[in-house]
Amino acid sequence: MGLWFESINSINEIRNRKRLPNYLFILPSFTLLFFFSAFRGDFNPDYTNYTTIFQLINSYSFIDAFKVGIDIEFGFLLLNRLIGVFSSNVIYLFIITSFVILIGFYHQFNRYSASIWLSVLLFVTAGSFYASFNITRQILAAAIIFAGSKYLYERKFFKYLLVVSLAFLFHKSSLIMVPFYFILNFKVNLRNYSILTIGTIVILYLFKDILVFLQSIGVYDNYTVYAYGMWGQPITKSVLPIAFFIFCLFHVKKLNRESSIHRIWFNAVVFYAFFNILALQIEMVERLGRFFASYALLLIPFIFLKMRNKYLRVAYMTILIFLVISYNYVVLSDSPFDPHYFIWEK
Repeated sequence: MGLWFESINSINEIRNRKRLPNYLFILPSFTLLFFFSAFRGDFNPDYTNYTTIFQLINSYSFIDAFKVGIDIEFGFLLLNRLIGVFSSNVIYLFIITSFVILIGFYHQFNRYSASIWLSVLLFVTAGSFYASFNITRQILAAAIIFAGSKYLYERKFFKYLLVVSLAFLFHKSSLIMVPFYFILNFKVNLRNYSILTIGTIVILYLFKDILVFLQSIGVYDNYTVYAYGMWGQPITKSVLPIAFFIFCLFHVKKLNRESSIHRIWFNAVVFYAFFNILALQIEMVERLGRFFASYALLLIPFIFLKMRNKYLRVAYMTILIFLVISYNYVVLSDSPFDPHYFIWEK
């Protein structure tokens, strides 16, 4: 779809000196991704977990569901119970969450991406599309914060805080984005990144001790040494975040350092790589990186746009497309996502 959209645009620019409206790509690609997400089969563990939670919540009356102490965020509990008022079929939960997640990402792609089809392709192959099949609440929270990025760019703290609070209703980890309102606006210069590099080395060295301390004060204390994700993630999962960071660092001069948007995009890519490096020790930390991954999907197309040499730009883009599709194929092969099947096919 992206190649078709870009080909037609090239012809249209020559003949009419204008581009096609984005919705000609948005509508078919959104429909395709929504269909694959909303009606996916139960091929990963969290599908079954969410089904169990849905049935548990709706086994109580509307008021009692909030009184019995079900260990789930209020917003997600409310969503499950509201769906239960109209239907006992859990598929509506996946329909709604899929729609909201895609709306959050597409809204930002349409508004800020220099190449919407490339952003969508990166979202599917290197972003959070498939991750949303499993860690749905986390990606839903990330999509809400991403959709509210306008307030981050425009430095409207209280409106941004409301967006984070909404995301918090679906996943507690969203609170990490409150201090990052300030951190992501750091100026891109040698001093700041020297401090960040030293800090990264220290945190990497003391990371497990830091985690023990956090658990001692009640943060993630339910994740014991033997809990899921408390081991290091495979190096293959950290390759793309690190590669994106290196690519953006190499082209950092193409950014306007006085632009808060460009600073935030670049700093987000830095922390996307940072949390994926930490995840080599403890995999669960990778989930925090999901809040920053979205901005790489905007920054990379912008860097391509700023490449003056047309042939070099096409070469870079061709290599990127080949690599992310190949990477996606390798990572998903023989995983719970392979083969993909729809819920009615079981």
